[in-house]
Amino acid sequence: MSSTRVPGSTLLAAMSVLGVLALSACTPASDGAPATGVSGGQTSSSDSTTVDDDGRTVVTVVNTAEASAGGRAFQLERDDDTWEVHVAVGDREIEVRVASDGTTVRSSNDDDAIDADERAALDAAVTTLADAVRIATTEHSGGERLAEVQLDERDGTWAWEVELSGGTTVRVSAADGAVL
Repeated sequence: MSSTRVPGSTLLAAMSVLGVLALSACTPASDGAPATGVSGGQTSSSDSTTVDDDGRTVVTVVNTAEASAGGRAFQLERDDDTWEVHVAVGDREIEVRVASDGTTVRSSNDDDAIDADERAALDAAVTTLADAVRIATTEHSGGERLAEVQLDERDGTWAWEVELSGGTTVRVSAADGAVL
């Protein structure tokens, strides 16, 4: 019997798909009902990512960028028809540009050294950027587009700031996923 080796990129892609499925299965609902978009809820029929799609496209974007760079996403922003995702890989920051549907990497480059405090906060964070998107979009379903997500420290507390196009910002604790 022969054994087959799975290339690292294939394994990472498979792990990303499993991550999306796991997030979909455990998305919190604020009222005890299944979260919208998880089982029979609303979905967006346009190319724009709205909160109505429960952040599923953005979670796909994050997973695609993390798999491509081989690290952990800590910042994301919309740039016209692409997403710019900053991924921490060791002490470096890799900027990955992902197509609006979240499935295709358009470019990737070594951007800069990551700030030591931000790296330490990212390493300590229990809640991932993708988790924060799912939590924030469940919390706020006003139909606004996701604009930006970043790890930010305020008064000694690290949180994911999920900014929506209409000016709404939802802060999600990096430590435990609580909406602040």
